[in-house]
Amino acid sequence: MLREAFEYLTTPCPPLARRFGYLAEMVALGARHRRQRLAWAPHVAACRRFVDQAIQRVEPGGRALVAGSGLLIEIPLESLTARFDQVVLVDMLHARPVRRRAARLPNVRLLELDVSGALAPLATALDRGGPLPTAFAPPVLDGEPFRFALSCNLLSQLPLLPLEALERHAPDMPEAERMAFARRLVRDHLGWLSRVAERAALFTDTDSCWLRGGDVLEADDSTWGLALPAPDMSWLWDIAPAPEQDRRHDLRHGVGGWFDVRKVTSAVPPC
Repeated sequence: MLREAFEYLTTPCPPLARRFGYLAEMVALGARHRRQRLAWAPHVAACRRFVDQAIQRVEPGGRALVAGSGLLIEIPLESLTARFDQVVLVDMLHARPVRRRAARLPNVRLLELDVSGALAPLATALDRGGPLPTAFAPPVLDGEPFRFALSCNLLSQLPLLPLEALERHAPDMPEAERMAFARRLVRDHLGWLSRVAERAALFTDTDSCWLRGGDVLEADDSTWGLALPAPDMSWLWDIAPAPEQDRRHDLRHGVGGWFDVRKVTSAVPPC
């Protein structure tokens, strides 16, 4: 607990990221990984294997973008820096260990950015008690298009903290409006990835299930109702074996990886 408190107090963090809970989420994720390193190891290896295969599908050189780089747990950073002239790591904030690691690699750049473009308009709407924002869009980045872009476990996660903020500040908002907002974030992310790079790949958790003794007790979709095509690679992530999150039950995620986001985008029906 002391380590987590120190990280929370000393990590440089933009106000918007702190307000929506991204700093607390990052600190908690790092702590969970330290506790569950062995359980996570197959997932981490699968992610890095997926990224290594994805970057072999593009020509070397040029610039690469990693969206949702986080704590770099799942990212083979050295493989990326060896393949591309520059690697831009994008997230809401960057922990000090990430900053130190990036500083040792001359072709790595850190960028703190909300890739959804929705958080600032949402914060304004919540402050004013207004309706959910509709005038928002993912950002345009200097140097687009990149040669390669990678989205790391973002597709399912983008709506979570904004929806938690809505629950706190607008508990009476109809569920249909919340879900429409969430689906727009997810769809816009796919469109942004297709635009921001000549070739983009993504991996994301696609479902979650609670197990007891290996038997599935409850399962939920994690893609916000989007009918994604079959992934190019898939694997399991034992994210919270008992008693990490529940005393008796294990939490497991299914994860999918797609080498070409444009094929995903074209397969997802419009709203």
